[in-house]
Amino acid sequence: MSRRQFHIILYCILGVITLILIFLVILSLDAANETLNWSFFNFDFTTKDNIISAYGGLLSGILSFITIMFVVLDLVYQRRQATFQEEEKIEDKKSELKSALGVVQIYVDRLYEANLTQATTASEYSAKEFKDSTEMNRMSFHPNTYPSLILKLDNTLVYNAFLEFKPGKDWKKLYANLYGVADFYDKSTEEMMQKHKIHLDKKYEHSIRVSVILDDLIDSVSEARNEIITAYGGDNPQLLTDTAFQILNNFKEATVMITEARNEQMEDGVPSSENSTSISDFRVNIVSPLFDGIMTLYRQGNSLSSQLNNILSKAQIFLRQSEKLIKDSTDYASHIEYYTKEYLSAESVYQKKLEEINSELVKILM
Repeated sequence: MSRRQFHIILYCILGVITLILIFLVILSLDAANETLNWSFFNFDFTTKDNIISAYGGLLSGILSFITIMFVVLDLVYQRRQATFQEEEKIEDKKSELKSALGVVQIYVDRLYEANLTQATTASEYSAKEFKDSTEMNRMSFHPNTYPSLILKLDNTLVYNAFLEFKPGKDWKKLYANLYGVADFYDKSTEEMMQKHKIHLDKKYEHSIRVSVILDDLIDSVSEARNEIITAYGGDNPQLLTDTAFQILNNFKEATVMITEARNEQMEDGVPSSENSTSISDFRVNIVSPLFDGIMTLYRQGNSLSSQLNNILSKAQIFLRQSEKLIKDSTDYASHIEYYTKEYLSAESVYQKKLEEINSELVKILM
C-alpha cells in the first residue's frame, strides 16, 4: 500500500467517524428533548421507555460500527507499516543509484578537465617543436586514471541508475557513450604515452649522435685551421687572404661564441631546464656557412685538400642527420597537434559527448 492510498483510506474512515459522531450528538439532543425537566444522566425511563430503548439500540449499533471502523483503521495501519518498510528499501535503493550517478558525474567531469589540461600542455609542446625541433622538449603525457575508474565501476549498477533516472532524451545512448568514450581514452592515453616515450628516447639518442658528429667536425676544423696557420708560419699577413682559412676561422669563432654564451648561462645560475641544448644555432650559423663556403671554393675550380674534403663530408653528414632530426620532430609535433584537436580539445567529438553526459547528470543530481 502506497503512502497516498493510506492517506485516502485514513481520511475516509476519519470522515465517516466524524459524521457518525455528529449524528450521535444530534440524536442525543433529540432524545434529551423528549424528556421533561431533563438533567444530565437523568432520563425518564418510566414514561419514555420506548424512546430510550430505541435510542439505546441505535447507540449500540453506532458504537459497534465505530469500533469496526477503528479495527479496519488498525488493519490499514498495519498494512501501511509493512509497505512503509518496502518503500524505505526502494528509497534506499534509489539513493544508492543516485549516488552511483554522482560518482559517474565526478569522474566524467574530471576526465573532461584532465583532457583540456593535457590539450594545453600538448599544444605548448607542438609550438615548441615547430619553433626549434632540435631542442629537447620535456613535455610528457600524464597518466589519466579517470577512464579506468569509470570502467571499474559496477556497470550493472550504473545501468540501473540510468534506467531509474533516465538522463537526457536518449539515456541508452548516453550510457553507451559513457563506456565507449571511457574505453577510448583508457586505451588511447596509454598508447600515446608509449608513443611519446619512444619518440623522446629516439630523439634523445638521435641528438646524441648528431652532437658526436658535430664534435668530430669541430675537431677536424680546428686541426685543419691549425695546420694552415703552421704552413703560413704564424702571423703571416697572407694568412688572412687565404679563403679556406677564413672559412675555417669563421667556423671556429662562431663556435666559441655560442659555446661561451651557453657557459655563461650556466655560470649565472640559469636552470638546466632553461639552458638551451639546441643544435639549430650550430646548424644555421656555423655548419651551413662552412658547407656553403667549401662548396663555393669547389665550384670556383679550386682543388680541395683531403682535409677540406673530409670536413665537407662531415658537415654534409651533420646537416643530413640534423635535417632528419628536425623532420622527425616536426612530424611528431604535427601528430600531437592533430591528436589534441581531434580528441583532447573542447571541440573534440569525444569531449562534447563527455560534456553532454556531465550536463544531464548534473540536472538529475541538483
